[in-house]
Formats: sequence, C-alpha cells, structure tokens
Amino acid sequence: MKFSHTLQLNAVPEWIDSYVNYDSLKKLIFQIEKEHVEDINAETDPEKASEHLRDGEAKFISALDAQLEKVFDFYTHKESELYAMLDDLEAEMDGNGDIHNTSEFSHKENLAPLEQLDSTFQNKEYPNQKLEKIAPVRRASRSSRYSFESRMSVDNDGAFLVEQLSDIRSQLILLYISLSELESYVELNRTAFEKILKKYDKVLQGDLKSRYLNKMVMDSRPFMPETMQVLKSQLTRIENSFANAFCGGNRTVALRQMKTHLRDQVTFERNTVWKEMIRQERKVNDTKLIEQKPVKTFKIPFTNHRIKSALLTQLICLTISIAALIILLLVDCFGQKQENYCFALLIFAAIMWATEAMPLYATSCLIPFMIVPLGILRNPDGSVMAAKAAAKATFASMYTGTIMMLLGGFALAAALSKYGIAKAFASHVLSRAGTRPMWVLLAIMFVSGFLSMFISNVATPVLCFTLIDPILRTLPDRSRVAPCLILGIALSSCIGGMTSPISSPQNIVTIQYMNPNPGWGLWFGAALPIAVLSMFVCWGLLLLVYRPASDTPHLNTIKPTKEKITKTQVFICLVTILTIALWCAESSIESSIGDTGIIAAIPLFVFFGTGVLNKEDLNNFLWSVVVLAQGGMALGNAVTSSGLLQDIALRLKDGISHLPVIAILAVFCFLILVFATFVSHTVAALIIVPIVMEVGQQLPVPHPNLLVMGAGLACSAGMGLPVSGYPNMSAIMLEDPSGKPYLTTKDFVITGIPTSIIATCLIFTLGYGIMSGMGY
Repeated sequence: MKFSHTLQLNAVPEWIDSYVNYDSLKKLIFQIEKEHVEDINAETDPEKASEHLRDGEAKFISALDAQLEKVFDFYTHKESELYAMLDDLEAEMDGNGDIHNTSEFSHKENLAPLEQLDSTFQNKEYPNQKLEKIAPVRRASRSSRYSFESRMSVDNDGAFLVEQLSDIRSQLILLYISLSELESYVELNRTAFEKILKKYDKVLQGDLKSRYLNKMVMDSRPFMPETMQVLKSQLTRIENSFANAFCGGNRTVALRQMKTHLRDQVTFERNTVWKEMIRQERKVNDTKLIEQKPVKTFKIPFTNHRIKSALLTQLICLTISIAALIILLLVDCFGQKQENYCFALLIFAAIMWATEAMPLYATSCLIPFMIVPLGILRNPDGSVMAAKAAAKATFASMYTGTIMMLLGGFALAAALSKYGIAKAFASHVLSRAGTRPMWVLLAIMFVSGFLSMFISNVATPVLCFTLIDPILRTLPDRSRVAPCLILGIALSSCIGGMTSPISSPQNIVTIQYMNPNPGWGLWFGAALPIAVLSMFVCWGLLLLVYRPASDTPHLNTIKPTKEKITKTQVFICLVTILTIALWCAESSIESSIGDTGIIAAIPLFVFFGTGVLNKEDLNNFLWSVVVLAQGGMALGNAVTSSGLLQDIALRLKDGISHLPVIAILAVFCFLILVFATFVSHTVAALIIVPIVMEVGQQLPVPHPNLLVMGAGLACSAGMGLPVSGYPNMSAIMLEDPSGKPYLTTKDFVITGIPTSIIATCLIFTLGYGIMSGMGY
C-alpha cells in the first residue's frame, strides 16, 4: 500500500488536515525533477541548471518548514488541551472520595507533565517554532462541562452516583483513546517526514534527509524523545486512575479494558475511512468511465427493456456457437460418428474462444463435460470408450507434467517478484543505460524480454511500466518518447514470450505436443537467436517511426534500488538457478527424473515449505491460464482419440506433401500468425498446434517436432493489434496524467505488424536451420 493511503487510513479523521500533506510534497518533488530534466534537454548552462536545482531545494525546504510548523502548532495545542482535561478530571475524582475504592491513589506520584517538559526544554532553541505556544490552556476545557462536585450537590442518591461513575469512566476511556491517537499522530508524521525526504534524495540524488531530519524534525518538540516520554507518562496516569477507580487497583485488567475500547474505536474509524477511500476512488473511476467510454445499450424490439451492447454481442456469439455445434452434430462430414462429434466440439470451442462469448477458462471447463456424453473417445481397437474409462482418460489428460511445469514457473515468478529480485535487477540494468532515448529504449526492451523468460510475459509488462514511471512523469506534453517506450515494452514482452518454456502459456501447450520434450537447453538454442534478432528489428522500427530524440534528447535517469541483499533473496536465486539448470539438463537425466514436471515440484515444495511463499501467493497464481491450458489439453486428447486429427492431417498432407518442409513450416507459421494476431496467442496454440503435429507425423519424412516448435514460436509473433496478447492489452490501457491513452490501435499497426512479419520470417528461415541442425 502506498504511504499516502497508509497515512489516510491510520489518521484520526477529525485531524486529517493537521497531518503532513504527503501528496503535495511528493508532487512538488516530481515538479522539481521535471524542471531539472527540462534544463538538461534545453542544454542549459550547467551552473545555471545547478542553481535552478538549488532553488528547487529551497522551495522544497520551505514547504517542509510549513508542514513542520503545522504539526508543531497542532501538537502543542492538542497536548495542552488533553493534559488540562486530565488534570481537571483527576481533580474532580479527588474531590469525591467515593469514586476511589483505594486511598493509595494520588496523581502527585505521577509526572506533572507540562511543568517538567518546560523545565527540560527551557534552555533549547527551536528553529521556526513559537515556544510561547507551549503555555498550557488548562481552563479552556472547564467551561465546556459541569464539574463533578456541582453535579453531586444536586442529587446525592445512589442512582445518580452510578450515573456519575459511568460518566467518569467514559471520560477516562475517551482521554485514553485521544492520547493514544496523539501518540499515533506523532509516529505517523515522523514517518511521513522520513519517507518524503528519502523520496527527495532518491529522485533528485540529494542528501537532504540526513540534514533536515536531524536538525529540524527530530529537534522539533513533537518528535523529541522527552516529549514522547511525557506523553507515555500521561497514558500511565490514566491507566492508574482507571485501575484504582474501577478495577480494584488491578492495572492489567484496566489496561485490557481500555485497549479493547481503543481497538474498537480504531477499527470503526479505519473501516469508515477505508469505505470513504473506496467510494472516492470509485467515484473518480466511474466519472472517467462515463466521460470516456459511455455504456452503450440496445433496445429490445417490441419491449421497453434495454440491454448492454457488450452483453448482446456475447449472446449473439453464444448463439452462433451453439447453432454451429448443433448443425455439425447433425451433418456427416467424415463418415465416422466420433470424428463428426469431435469436429463439432472443436469448431464450437474455437468460436467460443475466438469471440470470448464466455471467459476463456469457462469454455475450457465445459469441454470435459461435453467430451464424455458425446462419446467422442475411442479405444485403441476403434471401439467407443465406455463413459467411466472416457472420464478417467479425460481427467488424466488435464493434469500432466506440462501443467506441473507451469505451476513451477508461477512459483518462481511469484518469489522473484514478491521479494523485489526482478525489480532490483531491472532497475540496476536501466540505471546504466544513460539518458539517450535510443539506448534507454534498447535497454528496457531487453530487460522486459529477459524477465519474460522467468516471470512470464503476463507480469513483466506491468513491472516494466512501473520502472519507467520516473521517465514518463518528466516528459514534455505530447512527447514521442512515451508511446515509443510503452510500445517497446509491449512488443518486446510478446517476443520474450517465445524465449523459454514457461515464458508464455502457448509454449506450455507447444511442449505438450513435442516428443521427446526439448527441455530448456534445446528451446533456448532455437528461440533465443530468433528473439534477439526480432528485438533489434523492433528497436530499429520504433526509432524510425517515432524518432524519440527529436523532441527529448535526454531522459531522466532511472535510479537503482539501494536495499541490501537479504538471505531470502539469495536463497530464492539459488533455488531458481538450480531448477532452471535441472530443466536444461532434463534430457540427460530423463532416466532418473522421467519428466520436467517432477523438477517443477522443487520450487513449489521449497518456497511454500519454507514460508517464502504463502497461501495468498498460491491464490494469486494465474489459475485461469491453468484451466484454459487444461481444457485445451482435454480437447487435444479428444481430437486425437476420435481419429479426427489423423483424418484432417491426411487430407492436409495430400495438398502440401509435395512442398519442402521449410515451405510447410512457412504456411503454418503465417496461418497461426493471423490467428494469433486477431484472437489470442494461447487459443491459436490450442487449436492449430495439434493439427500441425499430426501433419508433421504424416509427412513422407516425419518432422513433427520441427513444425510444432516453429508453430509455437509463431504464436508469440502475433503482436499487430491491441488484442494480440497480454502485453499489448496492458499497454493500450495506460493513460497520461490528463487521462488520454498513450497508445492507439494505429501505433500497434504501424510498428507491430512489420515486426510480426519479420519475426515470422526469421522463424521459418533461421529457426528452420537451427531446428534442423538439432535433429528436428
């Protein structure tokens, strides 16, 4: 949670305007940073630029002084008010002996707060503060309530005494809550000053924190150790008074009762503030949504009802899918019932996935239910498989070593992200990229491509978009750099999706149809050269189209993280390296391991077993991707078992068997590229890769692994539209501070389509040569 939210959540609602205005100070830091970058780009004289930076620091210190003065004024006033109320309340209690059930209590044994505090501080100097404000205002609160003695003089019967005791008890509890909140007020503001000074030093590479914090903040009265000691002594006074008056002198019981009330009060306030924060956030988002994307509705003919256009589109797509299913179930296309039914299910699933009439994973959940009742699966002898055996075979196909490897990849990604390892690596690399846009672009592209290998190309773009925020916030309005950087991250993450077996869901699907499993070593050998060359091609196209240096020759520097390396981070890195090394060596240890999924159990067991990851991290896994892959595998098993896949492959073989293998690979690569561009990388792999495998097996000289791996790599090459993969979807949603999107569909078309075509050509040329050399 951001500290500004933490501050708002933990602040006393009635005092909210008296806390450090953290957000305004942070905005001032970013404004100074932006002006400094503008000086660099304008090639201002270095001495003059340094003078501007010093002026910015002076402006920031002035704002800090104002906030410190505000905190000082509020604290001294509130301290005097609460301490005076406590003195008055004790005086009232001393005025009536019946209140106390023990004569041992006397507040004289406690500290006289303000007198002692004044004597301690009288010889100290406080910059920018008014010591005369320390004088207690003890009589101010007396006029606001009746004294206890005057109430007792009116009526001294037992019922009234009980009422007065209840009133004293309530006042003590309220005072305890108020003083506890004052203690929290001091701690929150101290943290606010520490964090905002740390952010200033990090953003502007200064050393203001050590100077200002020690000389100004910690020397200010609210934050001095003596002040906190006196405040704690007042809480002790209340605890003693409450214990002697209402708990028979038992301070433990008194403390427990008062803390219960404090906890209830804090819970209520936080719940109220949290609801208000959520309400405001929703209000802002809803307003933006109405202004930018009004909800379209459609009037149902012959009725007064309206339906959302998005829901209507879904219903139309669902109707088309069901109609196609029914028609194909009734039409004999292949001469075999099982093949006909399986073809109907395949087309139904393809339409549902392509149109997203329902969420992709929901369609995957429907597939196993349809496979068994339709009687699609067959035994090796050609007979229809019994329902029980078919169910067992279907579920067996849905959880394989490939799924286990996917879960292992999720565990590695979660650990690397949770403990900041991926971010630390990326920030250190980018901090060395300089300030020239072309080199910063190249660095962020290769960082996103590299991270996609290990934390998937779904999570990588989000991380990289966060890393370039210091650059985006300092750019001039309508700068060419912003769309160039964002598009570079998106396209390089798509390219990075082909780099390792766990970098994207389509690779998981591809490996499922490769026999033997290529392992990480062979996959790297084929995929990395293609990915690296595709990155350079994409980089060149982005520089050619956007010319980012034309309006912003120098960018803000990305600062590396300065946190110390922890033992947990070292442990995670060792486990990650060990797991990847075993995956790379899988082919040589296959006789002992059996499957890559067995190796994937290592990070799952180690990370969850040692507490590095917990149940919440497990819940955050991309289970929708897992379910989607499982549904696709169940469908692939059905297509194979029914004989449909072999039938389709034989018919395709008759038309392309005379072509050389490189031409067949090119045909399938461009076919899958079109499908992946307009629909989804994963869906393209689920539907087309099984057919490619069967065609490869039916060739005069079989090359199933070559065609399957080439087709799988081509899935990641589809990046010409905003809907072409998760990275593009994440990029199109980013907006500048004014609420305007950084990218449009035109940006993806101009750069994404040429990059997709060149990457695909590299797959069936360079990739063909490498895979042939590997024996595929």
